[in-house]
Amino acid sequence: MNEDNALDVVIGAGSGIGLALIERWQRAAERPSLAITRSTERLLALADLPGVTCEATDYSDEQLASLADRLLERGADVARLVICNGVLQGEGYRPERAVGQIEGTAMRQVFELNTFLPMRVLSALMPVIKRSRSPKIAVLSARVGSISDNRLGGWYSYRGSKAALNMMLKCTALELRRVNPQAKVLAYHPGTVDTPLSKPFQASVAPEKLFKPQRAAQALDEVMAGLTIDSELSYLDWQGEVIPW
Repeated sequence: MNEDNALDVVIGAGSGIGLALIERWQRAAERPSLAITRSTERLLALADLPGVTCEATDYSDEQLASLADRLLERGADVARLVICNGVLQGEGYRPERAVGQIEGTAMRQVFELNTFLPMRVLSALMPVIKRSRSPKIAVLSARVGSISDNRLGGWYSYRGSKAALNMMLKCTALELRRVNPQAKVLAYHPGTVDTPLSKPFQASVAPEKLFKPQRAAQALDEVMAGLTIDSELSYLDWQGEVIPW
């Protein structure tokens, strides 16, 4: 693998954390970055950054496969891959406080964005990950995905989607142990970040625990830099502290 082909990739680069992470990496100028996002408006904010390539996608299996093919053709050596996609609520639905509030369409949407999409990305990019020298892969999970830490209940679909994501990431880490033991997978809790996702719930968050996207990107960058390559899935928060499964 040619070191000149080293690349950082952010999926969901139009999110608050994704955008801040790309900007942070660009300032460090360690290697080129590839920003993947659904939002063409967000792409405009990144397009002028040196060393950053931007691509829009609808996240269909076909477009993800095309992305993987292009990365393989260029011999890309993915150093860091961060998947930022996720949702807490949307138009017409909010986190369920009681089991009777579960509604199929809303639940499927939450699982699609929080669980299925990140795993479809990893599935498409696995040939690239296998060939990369020592890729560090971070996927935004959440502390509420912890089963043993759940003492309040509620938020059925969100909690369930993140717990399911964690299990699938565990499977991914075990697979990579066989096919690329130098890869490292992280399920990451970024804390409460000042983004549209958390906006409806910020009133109950202490000011010192509400992070600007730039602070969240710094924390994620530092946690990834400190990861040990051990063929295990790590489940860590923004302080680098272990979250119980």
